[in-house]
Amino acid sequence: MSAALLFGENSYLLRKELNQLVDNFKKNEGDLNLAILDAKSVDEGEIISACETSPFLGNERLTIVKDFDFKKSADCLVGFLENFPKTCKLVLTAKNVDARKKLFKAFKKFGAVKEFPLPKPAEFKKWLREEVSKQDLVIDAGALELLATYTLGNCESAESEIMKLKTFADGEKITSGDVKLLTHPNIHASVFNLTDAIGERRIGNALVDLRDIVNRGENLVQIFFMVVRQFRILLNLQALASHQISPAEVARRLKLHPFVVQTSLRQLRNFSELELREAHSKLLKIDVDMKTGKLSYSSANPGEFAFALERFIVSFS
Repeated sequence: MSAALLFGENSYLLRKELNQLVDNFKKNEGDLNLAILDAKSVDEGEIISACETSPFLGNERLTIVKDFDFKKSADCLVGFLENFPKTCKLVLTAKNVDARKKLFKAFKKFGAVKEFPLPKPAEFKKWLREEVSKQDLVIDAGALELLATYTLGNCESAESEIMKLKTFADGEKITSGDVKLLTHPNIHASVFNLTDAIGERRIGNALVDLRDIVNRGENLVQIFFMVVRQFRILLNLQALASHQISPAEVARRLKLHPFVVQTSLRQLRNFSELELREAHSKLLKIDVDMKTGKLSYSSANPGEFAFALERFIVSFS
């Protein structure tokens, strides 16, 4: 296909597809007929001009336009797609598109459209298994589940952790212990672990998780607001629970990653609506105390703020 639109929030898989297209083109045509443009710094006239340029010592040109903004006017580009030159390939990438726009419809009619959405939890775990298999590794089910939780649907982060585990495993099966030893949960996963432990009344584990966050030098205020955000998510899920809405639709309505929704729905079973509202009120009080100076915090001396969070955790015992 001469013209293609690649879009979606899964930037990792989109980038891999784009890199593969470029590599294949270079093998056949070299790099003299390759143009990579930043949509922020070119207009549609410059895109058309790049496509119309005759191939130099080759059969065709490849023009790539990264991060196209569908809010921009593209009437000329729409007309150009209707009479696209046979000597050129055009690839537009975008994070978000508007399917109502003429440009999107033109790509569907005269070219190709491929979406790269964020993976659903089951899709992400399937992808993880495939990536582990490609590296000739064996991983037990619990370790895979833990790795998925720690990386929260982030393919790039997961790929890095798999390579780390491969070096450590040295041909042996990867276990949950290996993942815990080598893979530090990202900041979002740390908050999920903390909320999990609170909801399951594993107060000792929750306090250990908090101390681990402090010892890693994480910004406690940032962690605090992420905990607040997580309890707000749980309250929103509680409100939607009676409407029998699919997790995918919930993710769309709340503008959340599908993995976040799945994990949060599991957490929701550990809290009553009253407990969620009380938790939110306690967190609000910490926020007010911090903003009014009753509670001090600095990265050099996080003790008082950490103690306030510890008291919040212990209140669930």
